[in-house]
Amino acid sequence: MSVPRWLPNAISSLRVLLVPVWLFVAETMVHTPAVAGEAPARLTLVAILAGLGVSDVLDGFIARRFGLASRFGATLDAVADKLAQVAFVTYLVFRPSPAFEALPLWFWATLVLRDGILGLGYVAIRRRHGTVDTEHEVHGKVASVLLFFVVLAAVGWGQVPVMLLVVTAAVVTLSTAHYIKLGRRQFDVGAR
Repeated sequence: MSVPRWLPNAISSLRVLLVPVWLFVAETMVHTPAVAGEAPARLTLVAILAGLGVSDVLDGFIARRFGLASRFGATLDAVADKLAQVAFVTYLVFRPSPAFEALPLWFWATLVLRDGILGLGYVAIRRRHGTVDTEHEVHGKVASVLLFFVVLAAVGWGQVPVMLLVVTAAVVTLSTAHYIKLGRRQFDVGAR
């Protein structure tokens, strides 16, 4: 079976495009009293989240299964993940509404700090070596899954268990520490 080389990256690009769609639906839901809190609007947001989750698994699976993995694809996948995570959490922190549970500012700060550190590391390694190994690690995927469930709980059920927030923040922090260690090694030695 032959799969077009562009397919995994097209799926990742679709994920990037779904972020503003989700934000538009959420904003419409918040500012339309007749729609706020209604099941169809929540279902639409949950469906978009499900599409993002499935496509995240699908693009990586296709890339690995058919030998289409590339550094560009790994970077695009990471950007799609981080964009969705930060955009949705930012929205749920700074756009309080009866339709969604507001996420705490400290949770948002954890994500922004993570992405700031990883972004600076990426730039530093790229400047030094011209390329960056953006291989995904299991702990990063676990952090992404937990973040997905935080957003899903806030939107789908209207409340997020505090324990889920704490565990997610802890996993994000530990994952970031591990990526810093890998990045430091890559900065000193170069990409694999």
